[in-house]
Amino acid sequence: MKTGFFAVVAYFVASVAFFGGPFRALGLLLLWGDRGLPYGSAVLLALAIALLATHFAERVGVPRFLYAAIFISVSIASSAVMVGTYAEIKRGYIVEKFKPDVEIRRSIFASFRNAPRDFQFFLHGAALKDCRPYAWSYRRMEFYELSPSVAPNVLPSSWVKECKIGRTH
Repeated sequence: MKTGFFAVVAYFVASVAFFGGPFRALGLLLLWGDRGLPYGSAVLLALAIALLATHFAERVGVPRFLYAAIFISVSIASSAVMVGTYAEIKRGYIVEKFKPDVEIRRSIFASFRNAPRDFQFFLHGAALKDCRPYAWSYRRMEFYELSPSVAPNVLPSSWVKECKIGRTH
């Protein structure tokens, strides 16, 4: 009974700490589950790290009923850090290749905490290239062009003024 209780508490605490909500860790795992080898490898490595941490806890005398809680919290933390780091590095290469005139970024960790709450309005990042507005998609790992009706609502006002970005009806 204690094992289950502490495991559930560990899940909720880690999910809130890393993802901003009690069910977001599970939601992101399900949404990003199709991302291929790099993401899958990071999650598998995270599980291996969690297994090692649990084994270490056993060796140093941590009570057995806490093993599941240790495994869950370490696997969530290490997978968030590894997937996040990989995504940030890959994004850096993509941005460098895209060569925007100007760019703003929010880290994937901010996206972990905010995007699941409001998928439609959280801007992961934006760029201007030849006064054409783009937004960043972590799902597709690329920039996509923003429509003129959306761009003025989400881009910095200085970009909108400088490039005369306006709504079209």
